[in-house]
Amino acid sequence: MTTRNKAQLALLGAIAVALTACVSVRVERDGGRADAYFDKAHREIARLEQNDPRREHHPHRLCVLIHDADEGKIIRISVPLWLVNLGMDLAMKDDAGGHDFDARKRYDFDWKAVKDLDRFGQGLLVALDEEHDRVLVWLR
Repeated sequence: MTTRNKAQLALLGAIAVALTACVSVRVERDGGRADAYFDKAHREIARLEQNDPRREHHPHRLCVLIHDADEGKIIRISVPLWLVNLGMDLAMKDDAGGHDFDARKRYDFDWKAVKDLDRFGQGLLVALDEEHDRVLVWLR
């Protein structure tokens, strides 16, 4: 293995470690605590929106809270917005290239509609409260 290959391998390893440190995914058993998780998330969202009512501050993280009542799980996800935007860029390039995964044709989904999420500012993006499932998506 050449020095250049070793350097590339080391760089790839460093990038993998950095990305792992950036993304937070937690799956927990519900244990009847779903309301507490959602109350806490709603308080955070309210605080963000109260501190910035015009939503002018640029967010840095995308947060998702999911309650799957059928599975009895709480899923918490926090991802840096730059990583979300990178993924969106890659998805748009793949979609435009006519590859097998064409979200526009399959799901009537336009990547451009959710591109550059930071334009929405800090606060709530989506709240779903179904019979067995609850989802919150917000920008922090």
